[in-house]
Amino acid sequence: MKLRGIRIELGEIEQVLCSHPSVQAAVVAGSGSEGAERLIGYVVHKSSPPASSELRRFVRDRLPEHMTPASFIMLDTLPLLPNGKVDRRALPTPDHARLGTERAYLAPRNAVEEKLAGIMAEVLKIERVSVHDNFFELGGHSLLGMQVVARVRRMFQVELPLRSLFEEPTIAGLCPEIEKAEKLEESRLVPALTKNRGLSKREQLLARLDQLTDEEVNALLNTTRAQQQSEQEGEDS
Repeated sequence: MKLRGIRIELGEIEQVLCSHPSVQAAVVAGSGSEGAERLIGYVVHKSSPPASSELRRFVRDRLPEHMTPASFIMLDTLPLLPNGKVDRRALPTPDHARLGTERAYLAPRNAVEEKLAGIMAEVLKIERVSVHDNFFELGGHSLLGMQVVARVRRMFQVELPLRSLFEEPTIAGLCPEIEKAEKLEESRLVPALTKNRGLSKREQLLARLDQLTDEEVNALLNTTRAQQQSEQEGEDS
């Protein structure tokens, strides 16, 4: 199958999963709508079921990131056709509202977390996101991450690098990064005159001019010349 334009060999992923000591059998299938596709691993375990995070780490250590299932569903047995092959149509439909998480749902605790939860849920096309849910374990990937960062920038009017989402993929972890970015933006908006109190008007003007780019200085000079020319023409007439 193809996942976000990349050819995926499901059999290769299944082979890796079956090599896990706690896995008896495994099947991997694609799920989700276009633009939000994700891999789901269906696992029949042996004595005790392995944690999804453990299986995800096991696969990631052996295969590329794009071949790592976003979530795992534990089954007692795999549904089979009369010929002994896996009946993929009979595999249970995953609950996309809670894919990839084994933690209890924790609602947003402040306005920033609430807005961020709304952004992630909308991008991932799921009902809700807990503040400790991992964006990438819910089916997120770099392309969806770019959408999240772009919406965060628009909503909060801050510069947030995509790297921040990879380093802090939960709402609880990303919220402080947004708050720090907001404070940084506020500090940049402090007028230069406020920073230069006590200076003469001439010194304040020079301080402001020093912060302008060459293009801004040229634009200011052109505007001044145009105004002077207009005033001169008015006097001549």
